[in-house]
Amino acid sequence: MSIGFIATLSLILLLVLIFSGVHLCTSLMFTSVIGVWLTTGRFATAMNVLAQSAWGAVRSYMFGVIPLFVLMGMFANMSGASRDLYDAASLLMKRLRGGVAIATVVANAIFAAITGVTVASATIFTQIALPQMTRLNYKRKFSLGTIAGSAILGMLIPPSLLMIVYGAQADVSIGKLFVAAIGPGLLMTLAFIITIRIIAVLKPDWIPQAESLTEDEKRNYWKIVLKPWPIVLLIVVSLGGIWGGFFTPTEAGGVGAFGAFLLVIFKRKFNWKDFRNTMLNAGQTAGSVLILMISASTYSKMLSMCGIINLLSSFVTGLNVAPVFVVLIFILILMVLGCILDSTSIILLTSPLMVPILRNMGYDLVWWGIVMIIAIETGMITPPFGMNVFAVKSTLSNMKGMNDITVGEIFSGSMPYLIAMIIVDLMCIFIPAVVTFFPSIM
Repeated sequence: MSIGFIATLSLILLLVLIFSGVHLCTSLMFTSVIGVWLTTGRFATAMNVLAQSAWGAVRSYMFGVIPLFVLMGMFANMSGASRDLYDAASLLMKRLRGGVAIATVVANAIFAAITGVTVASATIFTQIALPQMTRLNYKRKFSLGTIAGSAILGMLIPPSLLMIVYGAQADVSIGKLFVAAIGPGLLMTLAFIITIRIIAVLKPDWIPQAESLTEDEKRNYWKIVLKPWPIVLLIVVSLGGIWGGFFTPTEAGGVGAFGAFLLVIFKRKFNWKDFRNTMLNAGQTAGSVLILMISASTYSKMLSMCGIINLLSSFVTGLNVAPVFVVLIFILILMVLGCILDSTSIILLTSPLMVPILRNMGYDLVWWGIVMIIAIETGMITPPFGMNVFAVKSTLSNMKGMNDITVGEIFSGSMPYLIAMIIVDLMCIFIPAVVTFFPSIM
């Protein structure tokens, strides 16, 4: 059989399995085995490739970073850090019009440096921020859109689960990816704040006038503002250690997880039931990602053995267009995939195909990783399967008086933030220093 036929058949088979509801892990493994079997003519060889991937794909010390940073985020939430961060940001921004919405963005940005998981941020801040914005008479769809949109910072500001997955797939330093994301993460936070300020001007009925501080808030101002200092210190120590070369990402994850656990003890939030649930949830999250990475490793080997990567690379480099157009085409593909697949799956599916092409074209793969993640994350707030939107909706079902909110209302409120994300991604593409500056001075 020709390479083209095997490539086409494997792609069609993979898409059929995914859209039939078969789990991505199973779909990737099955497609990979069939592809290698057709290429070599030996079923035993195909099974050996699967066995080698299962044995070797996640044995590296580097992959310890996944459960450790997941555990760090879960312990931090168990300690009540998300509430403390929101209260502090809300008080600081209270005298600004749209201050509570801006506080939601700022708290999300800081909390993102602990969790690294977008959906977790969307769920937590729906419970914390929405009641406050509802009380102040913010336009409901704007409030919901702000929560769903700003939650994407969870995957952009390090530590990010997507960066770890991409780093493993592209053989790129996870530490450099974490540092490279600082500039775009801050830029995205600023873009969201500017979006809120623009909406306050264009749609004044959406955002109420600024509040003045109450006597109690004036009296306890610094106590509330400085209350999150332990979690901020933990972020500085873990990420600063990576930047300064004191820790590897895995060691930083260990320091962060242990520090977050001490914070739970220090704030007297420890109980055995929550501790057990936290450990189980961390294990389930990390385990599902690691199993996906094993299947993606098998898929990558199949693509290499079939010669599909070389075929696509030759086709792309043979196009008579500027390299940046190839990047923009890839971005468009990623954004479309983001509407129908989850973020981790997209990275695992596309990295084996896109990364070799961009490497041959001379692009910095650390830069591409950040640009790629922003493009993929747009799918978290776009129909039909925006995960952040559904996370918000799911949380609302357990909140009194919120059952009449529709998914369409949340999608509509998220659109201004989608535009901001696209603008930031284009800035990262056409001004690469936004991404590459911090890694260059490591």
